[in-house]
Amino acid sequence: MNRRAKGILIVVLAAVLFILVFSGYGYISQKMTANDGVEYLNDKEYQKAYEKFHKASGKFTLFWTKQKTDVLLYEGEALYQLERYDDAIEVYDRLIDKGESKAYSFKAFCYAGKGDNGKALKVCDKGIEELPNEGGIYCTKYGILAKQEKYKEGIKILETALERDDLNDRKEVLFTRIGAYESIFDYDKAYEYAKAFVKEYPDDKDGQKELTFLETR
Repeated sequence: MNRRAKGILIVVLAAVLFILVFSGYGYISQKMTANDGVEYLNDKEYQKAYEKFHKASGKFTLFWTKQKTDVLLYEGEALYQLERYDDAIEVYDRLIDKGESKAYSFKAFCYAGKGDNGKALKVCDKGIEELPNEGGIYCTKYGILAKQEKYKEGIKILETALERDDLNDRKEVLFTRIGAYESIFDYDKAYEYAKAFVKEYPDDKDGQKELTFLETR
């Protein structure tokens, strides 16, 4: 290898090392800044929380990481609490582009917060179309329908989800179904599903609480 080639190689290696070190610093700095944001969020200081999360999300990291996803989810939450729904939607759209299923639900909540339940439901439908095995999106759609007192329509959504063998968050969907039947005063059906839920998840305290309540009906 001639001197010129060696020189180029050294420069390239130095550049790669610099990028790796800078990215590592960005990752650590992002985590520390986000931790400050979480404290503000827990204290319901949403503006300060947003500022920290927004700053953290702008930190340079070489790759998109779970930490980056979590930071943006927190940033969206802070914006939602500030009722800056359009800004939150922009954050959730970035996450949707990365395939984050929770972002569909939170984006739908933003439209519901704006009073546009129609768009909220469309977001859920899009999420179900793109990620049909994500049970949380079905639960979100049920919740939006339930607020409109469209309980039976919402129950059909939950039942559709439970037909899938590959459903994620199945436990959440099963628990939501119990409450759904309580909402239409079908306590026998709710009791039946509560018993099945506790049998499948015997350590779940919320399930046990529901079962105890329904046993008194």
